Amino acid sequence: MPTIKLWPLALALFCSACVSVGEPVLAPESLPPGQRTILLVYPAPAPWVITDSESKAESAAKMLPGLSYAVSSFQEDRYKAAADTLNKYVPGWPSGALLEAALLRELPRARFPGSFVPAAEAEADTATLRGWNRAKDVLGWQNRYLNPDPLQPHPRDYSRFLPWDDALVLEVNLLPMLAADDDGNMIPTLTASSRLFRCQTMRLLWQHEDKADDPASARTLYEFETLPQQLLDRWKALVPALATKISGSLYAALNPGALPLAAPAASSGTAAASLPASVSTAPAAAPVRVSTAPAPAPVSPSTAAAYGPWAPSFYAAPAAAPVSVSTAAPQPPPAPVPAKP
Repeated sequence: MPTIKLWPLALALFCSACVSVGEPVLAPESLPPGQRTILLVYPAPAPWVITDSESKAESAAKMLPGLSYAVSSFQEDRYKAAADTLNKYVPGWPSGALLEAALLRELPRARFPGSFVPAAEAEADTATLRGWNRAKDVLGWQNRYLNPDPLQPHPRDYSRFLPWDDALVLEVNLLPMLAADDDGNMIPTLTASSRLFRCQTMRLLWQHEDKADDPASARTLYEFETLPQQLLDRWKALVPALATKISGSLYAALNPGALPLAAPAASSGTAAASLPASVSTAPAAAPVRVSTAPAPAPVSPSTAAAYGPWAPSFYAAPAAAPVSVSTAAPQPPPAPVPAKP
């Protein structure tokens, strides 16, 4: 008899574990051309550490719903303890500003019909922006903004900010983290949870999660605590890749069924870097007699600058002016000139 009374509760728990919420469908026709869209990047107050590999985390998630919650709470406590230890050694860095700059370069490739506006030009003061990202610690930040309680008021109610009534907001929540692999080493990772809102109604138009990681740079947690600058360098190197992924996800939402967004084309300087400096790509010319005249003047700095900021260092070195080859009829050879001492 007790079993009969408890089966509805067990069924409800099982069904609740199987429910999944899909992403909102972003309809391009609902976005007017030139729609003001404010880009807000919210960085986490500190890095996060996941000390279990994905396989172990998935095993815990497949357990019975009640036991899974207890295991998740235990894991969360261990992750927070590891993050607190790491944060004693890793200094702060401008993660939000770096990702915002990278997104402003990449988002136009998503063919978004609106016009993106950075936070500095969006008529919001610093106190307002900080209030929308207030959290006690990194765990509280995740619980407040990445997994908000649907029964509570939205933690960022843009509808109360009247200057933005006509605008959309693309908020990107950035979480630097270390995630364990199957060998127990920690992989530098950046995750971004992006959401597109209509400010006046707070309607969610689109959301997506993206991740960029560097498995080749995996180290032990102790090594990253000992050499925190190496960890910061790896996170900074992942920012452009994360911005490209966010742009690609937005493009896929606006163009369902289209081919994925191609990676940014390499600059001309990068292509030329694969060739040695002494190799010429021009057609072969007739042998040229070596001149004993003074060396030509070095190339102007403006010419070197044309290769862009990512050009290899040897492009900045002075180069000899190209030798012009005449196509006129050959002339008789001049009289021999005595060699100079």
